[in-house]
Amino acid sequence: MSAASPDNSLLSPIPNTPMRVSRQQWRPFHRAIVGIGSHQYVKAMVVTVPIGIITAILGGPAQIVFGLNLTALIPLVTLLTISVADLSMATGRVVDELLKATIGNAIELILGIVAMNKGHMHMIHSTLIGSMLCYMLLVPGSCFCLTGYGKEHLYFDRTLISIMASLMVAVCMSLLVPTIMVTFPSLDTTSPQASVTRLEIVFVSRGAAVVLFILFGVFLLFQLKSHASIFHLAEASSEGSSDSHNLNNRGIAEDRPARLFTPRGAAVAVVAGITCLIMCIVCIVESADRVSQELGLSRAFPTLVLVPLIGNSARYASIVIVSRHGHVESAVRAIINNILRITLYVIPVLVTVGWILNLPLTLQMDTFEATMLFLATMVLIYVIQDGRSNYFEGLMLVGTYIISVAAFYMCPGIADTTRPTP
Repeated sequence: MSAASPDNSLLSPIPNTPMRVSRQQWRPFHRAIVGIGSHQYVKAMVVTVPIGIITAILGGPAQIVFGLNLTALIPLVTLLTISVADLSMATGRVVDELLKATIGNAIELILGIVAMNKGHMHMIHSTLIGSMLCYMLLVPGSCFCLTGYGKEHLYFDRTLISIMASLMVAVCMSLLVPTIMVTFPSLDTTSPQASVTRLEIVFVSRGAAVVLFILFGVFLLFQLKSHASIFHLAEASSEGSSDSHNLNNRGIAEDRPARLFTPRGAAVAVVAGITCLIMCIVCIVESADRVSQELGLSRAFPTLVLVPLIGNSARYASIVIVSRHGHVESAVRAIINNILRITLYVIPVLVTVGWILNLPLTLQMDTFEATMLFLATMVLIYVIQDGRSNYFEGLMLVGTYIISVAAFYMCPGIADTTRPTP
């Protein structure tokens, strides 16, 4: 929707005209994820969904159960992503953003709730941090490296990226406050009141969740209404540059069908995908610790590295493909948007669910994981702050992610979090 459009209603559905359907439904990200879902290997992975669940029910070896259900996440997440894109055609922009924030991060939300109920609190933080590290290091690094090779610089809107990046830094820093409270206590070691108690960490975490929820609502207002022109102009600029470069490809793409699912079919696909995803994640949570023990890995490694990396690989690949086709700015915006959805929506939801269930899930993270999150945030901001990048900076981001994975592979296990009564 252009900046000059007279329709400013956030809740009104997108007009169902041929031009609007073509532009919205077959935008670069949708074409990319549909292409991934149509690949023969992804289609073949569908068989791992029932096999993985049945193997877990029959009490199969932990490594086989974990591997099968981890593989099953790839086609399930691909199906959910395509279904949300089709379902958004019949919804307003606010509902579309909520669907992306909820179903688009279904792995993190479902695993967090399942792990919370089973008392594996360490898995929640590990999965969230692992997903953010992928979006901060691996995905942008792959975009810049593969797209920028043979080019002097890759350019994107500096003003828009600076606004979104500043918000990302502020939010990530707020997530680290409980960890900082515990890691760097007061210098007054003689007073009993100087030490930080568990109840205080719980209070600060729940207060931060409320504030992050408010910020998420304000961010939707900022992005979709008050400053919508900034986002629309940037999108138009990105599309225009790509159109002039890949005109023939776009012409072929627009001849495809408008959608894969009807709204009702998309809703059914979402329900079926979520149901299968819940069963697969339950199997993963129950087998992850045993896999760590059998393979000699740290307890955090399966959920910090393997689940986010493999489970969301189709979504990561779609962003890289979009960047490769000339939409570098759209790719960078998608990366930051995904980080903001995790920090402003997913994390507060999990803390609130713990609050309701009387399970004191807090934002206190393992010190090493929190440090890696802080460093990854700073590295990403440094790379994109001037509105341009190149393939060498992308290679450095990928290298930093590989070093981080090696560090998590070698670091000792993280003790599980108990369930104290608040």
